[in-house]
Amino acid sequence: MKVLERKWIHLINIILGVIIVPYSILELLGVLKLAENNNYLFVPIGLFVLWIVLYILQIKKESTLLVMSAIFLNVFYLFFIIPQLLY
Repeated sequence: MKVLERKWIHLINIILGVIIVPYSILELLGVLKLAENNNYLFVPIGLFVLWIVLYILQIKKESTLLVMSAIFLNVFYLFFIIPQLLY
């Protein structure tokens, strides 16, 4: 698989970060305010941690396949895991 340049990895993850970071903060505040069970706090925190860990791995490996799988995992978590657990 072709090695992806660092500037593209940064650009892709900045775009993901602009979506994920505010979403995680809003979900965290919503869970704090509305949920009786604080175990659900780990759901938005998990999304943020997943994004950070995958970003660090992408910088170290610079693999196109890793970047595409990170995008898939983040989008899957965002649109399928969070709604199933929180709503």
